[in-house]
Amino acid sequence: MNKLILILLILISPLTYAQEKPKSQIKIPFTLTQGGHIVISAEVNGIKGNFIFDTGAGINLLTKDFADKITDLEKTDHFYTGHRATGEELQVDLWKSKSLKVEDFKIDNETFAVYDIKFPLDGLISLTPLKNTPFTIDFENKTLNIESDTTLKEIKQQEDFEMPIEISNDREIEINISTQVRLNDKLTLSVRLDSGAGFDVFRFNARFMETLGIDKTAVKSEFKASYFKPESGNTYYYSRLPKMEDKNRNVSIENFKATFIEGLIYEGIMGINWIGKKLTIDIPNKKMHIRK
Repeated sequence: MNKLILILLILISPLTYAQEKPKSQIKIPFTLTQGGHIVISAEVNGIKGNFIFDTGAGINLLTKDFADKITDLEKTDHFYTGHRATGEELQVDLWKSKSLKVEDFKIDNETFAVYDIKFPLDGLISLTPLKNTPFTIDFENKTLNIESDTTLKEIKQQEDFEMPIEISNDREIEINISTQVRLNDKLTLSVRLDSGAGFDVFRFNARFMETLGIDKTAVKSEFKASYFKPESGNTYYYSRLPKMEDKNRNVSIENFKATFIEGLIYEGIMGINWIGKKLTIDIPNKKMHIRK
């Protein structure tokens, strides 16, 4: 399943109309897969499905099997060209739904990509419906909380620390979030924050191996062929790093497994569970409020 999840992370996101901040907090229960992926239930035009909530996907994506169940999904004239994290270019057609509903959180006229792939779930829900709305990923209670002004104020009072985030916004079509981390007190990198990567996943561009003192010939490596173009692919190197911490030194991880990838289009991309148990992401204000 992890391989299929990675294939779905196309990193292309059409941005649409989002609901205003709610008057009271909306709690959305989720389940965690064995690999640490967040699974939520949602309705697209009234058709129920199960989706991965993915802060790194950048797109709302439906599998073709699920999209075929929706009789009033409207195909637009538009398409979007995006790239997988390993650099592979993909083009997808864009479709418009009448509504996307997750518990009591509802967005009208949401845009989706539809992709023909066999997958145990019905697709991905990305950050784009939440671009104007602070929300909390609560790993402790397994809820995704859409915050109101009141609950956001309370969270700020309870936080252990703030973490600045960088917003990637491609012409109001694609939004992703990153932050800066320090590796081995040598490198400061901007890394993509990707809940869809799963727990304890840390990937970096292989160009940094020399600076970190890692000999490519002395570590385990493998070539992974592209799922879409088997004649091409990327080399993966597996090592351990002594230390990583956020830019402001509020949280750190030591002696952890790291993967270095030739051709990764980011400086780094990683899961988010190492940061804290409750992460409130406020895209408009470019901050995360962390409770350990």
